[in-house]
Amino acid sequence: MKFSSERALMRATAATVAVLALFAAAFWYLQNVAGLIGGEIAPAKLAWLCFALLFWLGLPLLIICDPRTPPRLAQAFGSLLALMAARGVVELVMLYVFHNWSPHYGIAHDLLCAAVLAYFLALAWREGEHRGGKLASTLSLHGIVTTLMFVPEIWFAYYMHTNFGTMGGEAIYFVPDAEKHRHVLNVTAGVVAALAIYLPLFLGFWFHGPTLRHRP
Repeated sequence: MKFSSERALMRATAATVAVLALFAAAFWYLQNVAGLIGGEIAPAKLAWLCFALLFWLGLPLLIICDPRTPPRLAQAFGSLLALMAARGVVELVMLYVFHNWSPHYGIAHDLLCAAVLAYFLALAWREGEHRGGKLASTLSLHGIVTTLMFVPEIWFAYYMHTNFGTMGGEAIYFVPDAEKHRHVLNVTAGVVAALAIYLPLFLGFWFHGPTLRHRP
């Protein structure tokens, strides 16, 4: 499916953000009120989770459905989408069925995703896609931002490995809002704040690029 107009793209993006807002509210209730396995989740960590889902699943899907997206960049975001969708299915089973998830799996997958993104972005750069106008340069920059998000994610996963047990019936999957975790929560909040500033700027340039038209 390809979007036929800027309005359709904007509506789809707004719907994606709305779904993530509903997810955040439901997930907060399940972890912090209903006591689902994994423990309570701090507000900063919930916000990071939502941004990660948006940048690694929602936006890649929307970008590859935009007919203006250059081929190599479409491959980059399409590959990320496929890798993250597969990870989501596998991790949900590990987390909530078998209770055998380890941060090492997440770190390995993060490195794979970053490498795949970097590879396709390098191809796009070599082939000059970033010089294809404002939209192409905007999506190229967004690809770099998306790749760099794996840097804090790897550190967050390492923090889980060194501070929590993530296997068994008493597994902890999320950092709670506790003073002893204030450093990692402050870093998380800083990353979230940076992404919150970046996101509307990216959307503005993306939405108002060349008029949408299907590829021949």
